[in-house]
Amino acid sequence: MSTMQTRQPSSKEQTIIDQVVSLYQCRPSEKAYSHYREDAVFHDPVSIAKGLKSIKSQFNGMPKLFERSDTQKLEVLDDQQQPNAIVLNLTQHYVFKGSSTPEKTLNSKITLKMDSNGRIEHHEEEWDHKPNKTGEDGFMGKIQQWRKEASAKMVEMGVSSDTKKI
Repeated sequence: MSTMQTRQPSSKEQTIIDQVVSLYQCRPSEKAYSHYREDAVFHDPVSIAKGLKSIKSQFNGMPKLFERSDTQKLEVLDDQQQPNAIVLNLTQHYVFKGSSTPEKTLNSKITLKMDSNGRIEHHEEEWDHKPNKTGEDGFMGKIQQWRKEASAKMVEMGVSSDTKKI
């Protein structure tokens, strides 16, 4: 859990936050994706999606897995170390599709690194606020990075990036 103070977002930041959170709520839209650069990267413990098309496939696939996803907590964190980023403390409750309907509540630190034009260039999701492993973390980190990149490519092949086809 984060020990950072919270802050109020600007109106422009609030618009971006609302649209990004709608992706987590299984409501993907072109409006939400309009805040991302074409070469943006999304990194979470499951995948590393490179490029907007791949990012769209990751979030467009969520309504296929989840009956619903409800936001239980949303705070904007004041990260003085990253002045060009929007940092969120997000708690989502996911209800999977299926007869047994398993549920999972997940707290994440979301970091949206913005470019000079105010568009998202890197979207990092850290479950339980624990940093994601990458190739810079040694042998196992390199294996995890490869697996996450492959996972994103498989989702991209199986899930359309077109929001009209969800």
